[in-house]
Amino acid sequence: MWINTFKRTLILMSALMVISFTCQAGSNDMNSVTATPVLKQAWSDYLSALEDVRVKMEATPRFQNTPQHRAKAYHTLMEMQAMAYTFAVAPRMAHPRIYVHTGWQTDIFTLGQNGQDFYYGVAFVDGRQKYRLSGSMGDSSLSLLQILSGLFGGQDVRSVGNYDWDNFEVNADGTFDIILSATEEQGNWVKLDPTLDYQFILIRRALLDWQGDAGDIKLERLSEISADDYHADEFDETAIANRIQRATDLVSYLGQYWNIGLYDHYLSNAGEKNKLSLLPGTVTSEVGNPISNYAMAIFELAEDEALIIEMDKAPDGTYWSFQLGDVWSRSLDFTNYLTSINKQEASVADDGSITIVVSHSDPGIKNWLDTAGRVEGTIVFRNYRATTQPVPATRKVSLSDLDEELPRNIERVTLEQRQQHIDYRREGMRKLYD
Repeated sequence: MWINTFKRTLILMSALMVISFTCQAGSNDMNSVTATPVLKQAWSDYLSALEDVRVKMEATPRFQNTPQHRAKAYHTLMEMQAMAYTFAVAPRMAHPRIYVHTGWQTDIFTLGQNGQDFYYGVAFVDGRQKYRLSGSMGDSSLSLLQILSGLFGGQDVRSVGNYDWDNFEVNADGTFDIILSATEEQGNWVKLDPTLDYQFILIRRALLDWQGDAGDIKLERLSEISADDYHADEFDETAIANRIQRATDLVSYLGQYWNIGLYDHYLSNAGEKNKLSLLPGTVTSEVGNPISNYAMAIFELAEDEALIIEMDKAPDGTYWSFQLGDVWSRSLDFTNYLTSINKQEASVADDGSITIVVSHSDPGIKNWLDTAGRVEGTIVFRNYRATTQPVPATRKVSLSDLDEELPRNIERVTLEQRQQHIDYRREGMRKLYD
């Protein structure tokens, strides 16, 4: 009997201990430490901005009316979060470097429709410091450096400097050194603003042949930083809140002006679909380059239709190309599909004219842009460092009438030649980014 009583006592004591521990845990939860109001508010604002973008994207006619566009809309929501982290939160300001794989890299980060031939580099610098940019040109046909006063999307952020490597001194072997600082330096110099501790640098290097030499570029800080320098953004909640605020501004910008706005801008500027219209570089956004002339369009094609793009004369730009994108400002997969063509790849007729066909199926001509299954998307014509601003003409035709509509001497390719070209591009892209 006493044994049963002892067992009941043990059970009761165990239950009381569980209750006691539970109450203590609850008490600890009620009095647990939390983030400062400024940090919690920054996080809340970020989530609200992201949700606002989702709601606005889903409200667009392209999302409502075309099921094909819906999955990629959510893809872009994830992509802009990745960009918000890598551009706004992750950079180490004390030891900056040129980021390639976390910038506009192939089909990973493509919002704003990254150019297929540009080997992009992005960096974030403190205007109070001094840096050296060095490297080699490689086979780049065009190299540009652009500075913004902050991360695009931020309040009053604007482009404050545009530099062309053609205006820098480059050694005979293709190497170069450029100083970045607030005070003027002899030789190659890029001006920084000493009042800004977070400036955004965008580098464009055009490589017409992806299997060519992309060159080399690196960034190093020359200014001395004391050993006990305090990196506030590692430990300070307000500093991290500021970075999250940059991420919030970037997400709102990407959603409003790129994912939704670029499509609307192209369409309103042209007045109708399947028609290219001129948009100088600085009109599209602060990230656009002033030495470029763009012509953009929204294409919309049925399975039995094709869009013919025509130019009486090939552009005279140092670099030019045509490229297809989706309705959310993302570049179509140019690694595995022929969704782009540049001045080196394009076939030019004996009279200097160019004819390009956009269609769902391969028409067997060299200048073909593959929609990669998209019933609707964007066309971007880039023309850098040109003396004129040509706008290619377009006309939609029935696929069955295409041969009659094309010049008789247009260059044609076999299926084997087409596949060889795709394989060559795919291998070039692998070499660039592996």
